[in-house]
Amino acid sequence: MRVVGVIPAAGSAKRLQPLPCSKEVYPVGGRPVMDYLVERMRAASCSELRVVTRPDKLDVVAHAHELGALVVEAEPASLAESIALGLPGLDDADVVLVGLPDTIWEPIDGFVSLLEHLHEGASAVLGVFESDEPERSDVVVLDRSGLVRSIHVKEGLPPGRLVWGCAAARVGAFAGLERHREPGRHFAALAAAGRLRAVRFPGTMVDIGTPAALAAL
Repeated sequence: MRVVGVIPAAGSAKRLQPLPCSKEVYPVGGRPVMDYLVERMRAASCSELRVVTRPDKLDVVAHAHELGALVVEAEPASLAESIALGLPGLDDADVVLVGLPDTIWEPIDGFVSLLEHLHEGASAVLGVFESDEPERSDVVVLDRSGLVRSIHVKEGLPPGRLVWGCAAARVGAFAGLERHREPGRHFAALAAAGRLRAVRFPGTMVDIGTPAALAAL
């Protein structure tokens, strides 16, 4: 079994323009923001990194190579497609760690916790966080045992404030992902089948994907 980190970094960041660089390598705390995600993946003994990005994002391509990652150059139409492009060649039993390269969250060993729950029998496990803007994300509804009951994708009036920001799943659990634009839709189907769990992490997830969030750093 391999543990592979898939980093979807093909977005255009239209809301943030003009930026001097791609948002994934925008410096936060003295280093490219995507390095925080890489650090967390490597803390979970991730044996391989795959960065999916567009060919014209030369700074992301160059930095991914510096990190020793496999670069998948493509022009995916959606976030779900970007993740799916990082999966070819993996066995169904291999484990994939997924995170968003424009976010920062704690704890550093968060993926380790997700893997522990994955080995307990779940098909996929989400890391969830409190959010001050849940309508911008996918809201996750849990039961007391940590089983995901439902996921609400970017709803105007979401039924809570918990949002997912990272995931660990066996490759087989991603079958059919390409049929959705948002990975949250795929996770919602897993939740409906009783195959999705979540681990609640302390604090909030910092997302630099908006001008307001970037200015607050």
